[in-house]
Amino acid sequence: METPIAFEELLKSRGSYKDAVGLPPKVYSDPDFFAFEIESVFASEWLCVGREEQIKEVGDFFSATPAGEPIIVVRNAESEIRAMSSVCPHRGMCVTADLDGIEDEDLLEPTKFLSGNARYFRCPYHWWVFDLEGQLTGAPEMKDTDCFNADETNLAKIAVEVWNGFIFVNFDTDANPLGESLKKLEKTVINYDPSSLKTVDPAVIPDVPFNWKIMIENFMEMYHNSRLHKGIHDWAPSSGAWYSDVEPEDGAMFGFNPSLEIDGGFNPTYRALFPPLPNLSEEERKRVVFAFVPPTLLIGMQSDSAFWFTVNPSGPETHELSMGYLFPEEVLEIPLFDELLEAAIRGVGYFNRQDIPTNIATQLGMRSRFANRANYSWQEAVIPQFNSWLVDRYEKVLKDN
Repeated sequence: METPIAFEELLKSRGSYKDAVGLPPKVYSDPDFFAFEIESVFASEWLCVGREEQIKEVGDFFSATPAGEPIIVVRNAESEIRAMSSVCPHRGMCVTADLDGIEDEDLLEPTKFLSGNARYFRCPYHWWVFDLEGQLTGAPEMKDTDCFNADETNLAKIAVEVWNGFIFVNFDTDANPLGESLKKLEKTVINYDPSSLKTVDPAVIPDVPFNWKIMIENFMEMYHNSRLHKGIHDWAPSSGAWYSDVEPEDGAMFGFNPSLEIDGGFNPTYRALFPPLPNLSEEERKRVVFAFVPPTLLIGMQSDSAFWFTVNPSGPETHELSMGYLFPEEVLEIPLFDELLEAAIRGVGYFNRQDIPTNIATQLGMRSRFANRANYSWQEAVIPQFNSWLVDRYEKVLKDN
């Protein structure tokens, strides 16, 4: 495999904020580089696709398309989480494609996929049937096909791992386990107890019009907090930004944005709207943790809750973004929870109305003939950490080929 950008140019982005420059602007828009990146990064890394409480009961399942691959995530008959391809081995139809209720004006719209509860999966095209492990259990009118072997015709299995309630998949079935690489982050978030938190149904926004890396950079760097968000982010100024060092074996990047007072919040009151998480120290209640498990999971942890995003590239200049909140189960039952959640979402909307247009304009700027390769502030030190992580993956696939 080759990259349309000379590797010597990519190497300039490996290092710290003191000595590295930004990735070449072409990596944010070039179709050939996007294809290279899908294979060098997304084909063999752990990709977050959701939360385990989204599939609580046997037979509960949801569909996802990480890096464009249609998959099924299901809780099997033994109540274990499994992941498998949604692509029928017969003629390539996606077995969880939703074909019901399509109006004439929607015939050429992108395929929608089912989630819910099932005892089995039946391909809607020719009615081949697969159990909750992906094993073929029925194939009409195939008995006269001498070369057909039902025992070897199944939905492809995909590696799956759960970390603190987050479900990850990996298309490389020989990949190293994820959990070992997250010990440093695990220690940092232990008092937030993310495995016990429950998600509200995530909102999914398709075709967000900028490259997936721009979303990561904007979420993780704190340089812009006191500038782009001046006023609404004053309770947690950029001057307090701190990032953990990253070693080659680390599977996450993270940092803190301390707040000026205890129990701050991302809303016009600057105050948390829900009861504080029960195990947090006073120091932890005076900061926000921003964490990234590359390449897809972003997590923010604050005094009363957590929020999470999955960033799923859908093209060189687009991505699908899923967003959800995490709360202790008892908080979901408090009076006026829905109204408070709506207020929290409106509060985040203030930031989105600044971040999203900024990211769209950044995408436009990265296509410009005048686009430059960044020098970084210490308050955005996480971006060269991320760039170094990417360059390591680019290098590996180039050497292996």
